[in-house]
Amino acid sequence: MGTGLAHGLRSSTPNPQLPTALKILIASTSSGSRGGGELYLCYLGRSLAARGHEVALWASSHPRMDELCALFGKIGTVLRQDYTNAYDRRFRSIASHLDRASARAAAESWKKFAPDIVHLNKQNLEDGLDLLRAAGDCALPSLCTIHLTQSARYLRARTPWIRDWIARRALTRYRGPMVAVIEERKRNLAEFLGSAERVHAIPNGVELYDLSERGKTRDAVRREFGIAQDSLLLVAVGRMVPQKRPIAFLEYAARILERLPHAHFIWVGDGNLAPEWDRWVGDRQLGSVIQRLAWRSNVRDMLFAADAFLHVAEFEGLPLAILEALSAGLPCAISPNLLREMPFLNDTNSVAIGDGDAWAETLADPGELAVRGKNARRLAEEQFSFDIMAARYEALYRETLQRRA
Repeated sequence: MGTGLAHGLRSSTPNPQLPTALKILIASTSSGSRGGGELYLCYLGRSLAARGHEVALWASSHPRMDELCALFGKIGTVLRQDYTNAYDRRFRSIASHLDRASARAAAESWKKFAPDIVHLNKQNLEDGLDLLRAAGDCALPSLCTIHLTQSARYLRARTPWIRDWIARRALTRYRGPMVAVIEERKRNLAEFLGSAERVHAIPNGVELYDLSERGKTRDAVRREFGIAQDSLLLVAVGRMVPQKRPIAFLEYAARILERLPHAHFIWVGDGNLAPEWDRWVGDRQLGSVIQRLAWRSNVRDMLFAADAFLHVAEFEGLPLAILEALSAGLPCAISPNLLREMPFLNDTNSVAIGDGDAWAETLADPGELAVRGKNARRLAEEQFSFDIMAARYEALYRETLQRRA
């Protein structure tokens, strides 16, 4: 947590000129409607509205944002504008950074809405650089959340040196606080910028599911999919894209099936690797125990039916899917590369999967999984609830406004 935010959460001299209820405009770089970094906007908006604030979403008029905007429309105002995401541009962040017209248009829209503060939501270091400029042009108080703070070089992107240089230049010129979604991502961002002065960490929050409904939901879902009540079921939720490594998920599933032949696996999500997934499963005739389902915004029932959550992504910010699994009382079976970045996951609430097979013994022990699942739920309650996230952002909003007063 940034030092300024920590101070704001302890206490500060209240400014009587600051409004009790804030008018907050959340601006999206508009990458899509189904990624965790975009769905987070609905979670944040919902939790801020519950605390009495007026929330609004600014997003591109591109059809891929329709689904997210419809969800947010149940929470607050939605503003749509002709806006081009960096990854729809031929030269990506370079074009975005140089597009002053886009920045001016966004700034005018934001000024017209007249919020107390603008909250810019970036998926990574290089997207939305024109919106960083817009935040300066509109002269409104603002802050910026960045979900993935790994550099282009770290991510092995093309022409990483120029992409990192442009992103660093734009972020350094931006004058508001910057928020990472986990301490490790905060360290990445501070190292990238060469300073931790304006960098904070506020973990994402999720709904705390009502576990009293878990038993009957588990029974119903397992009957629907033909899975015995005593069979091990591992679930994953995510887009079928290289970052999420769905084929690695299948390879782990095959290893588990060698030890636990009655195990079942379900992946919830769509993406461009779906055909490869289908071929892999079909070639090995594993369709009866490995399934994939179309994307759905509510995954609670699938999580309630599972015994553990299998997550093997190449890199992450703080994935909402993992937090939802914790909320559902599921231990996370997670690859070592992610465990290093998420130290809150350990052998009390998760299962480290690696080259050996010791972890398979843990998955074969229902009692041990239940204990780790209870610890996972406790972790969600103590660190990752909607209210905790909203309170931390509210404190940073007020600190930012007070500095501008």
